[in-house]
Amino acid sequence: MRGLVRPGSPGEEFLRRIGAEIVPGDLRDVRSLERACRGVSTVVSTASAVRPRLPGDSLRSVDRDGQRALVDAARRGGVRRFVYLSVSPNLPRATPLVRCKRDIEMTVRGSGMAWVIVQPSAFMEVWLRPRAGFDATAGKAVVVGSGEARVSYISRLDVAKVVARVVPMDSDVTRTNLPLGGPEPASTMDVVRAFEERSGRRFRVAHVPAMMVRGMGFLGRPFLPTASSLMGMAAHTAIHGDVIEQTETVRGLLPCPKTIRDFVREEARAALTERVRVLIGGAGGTRV
Repeated sequence: MRGLVRPGSPGEEFLRRIGAEIVPGDLRDVRSLERACRGVSTVVSTASAVRPRLPGDSLRSVDRDGQRALVDAARRGGVRRFVYLSVSPNLPRATPLVRCKRDIEMTVRGSGMAWVIVQPSAFMEVWLRPRAGFDATAGKAVVVGSGEARVSYISRLDVAKVVARVVPMDSDVTRTNLPLGGPEPASTMDVVRAFEERSGRRFRVAHVPAMMVRGMGFLGRPFLPTASSLMGMAAHTAIHGDVIEQTETVRGLLPCPKTIRDFVREEARAALTERVRVLIGGAGGTRV
């Protein structure tokens, strides 16, 4: 197993612990891609600049040009199988991120290599966390639109399990798109109600009009393509939902996926622990 690692990457130590060969490099460095692909049978690519970590990271440099360079390097290096992590098939090309993803999907399909394109719905650990306006510890949520459109939320760990299971060259899953969704489509308000039921307290919910979010995303597209993409995706999902039906193939690859209730139980427990920690810390700091 080999990992392409950028200097200072927090994942390098983990890769070393599990015995991976480390190849220093970057999607923007073609020579490093050639070194990484040399003698390799399968490439798995999940990289994205949605959360940029180094100067120069952008959707254009990483998600489009960098991924295209990796596919080309893999093809030239004799790689036989390419597994690419994309986004839900229900998302239109209307945002820069989705446009990049769809372009790379086409590049992968036309590469001549065997391929699998994994297309997950929204990650629970991303869209149902404070960074996206959903704060279980504070008991509040910013909801785009009515919050009643259903989404097949899926855990990042479950997506990782599926990716790992389609890597082997002898996998029956090949030359195919693989849409992934959780077992129970749920709306944002369903998740709010599940948290309220679990914690026994009311959430404070602020609704933001979906069309306003879409408009902000459109206006920001030339200057902030990543933020524009996230707003556009959030608005589209709030209006149309994102339901992905589980196929027999996915059920075979992922027989026991995490459910929304599993996620709510874990998050509610963590939120309670954090609130108790804060209360104890506050009490410990008082003087009589």
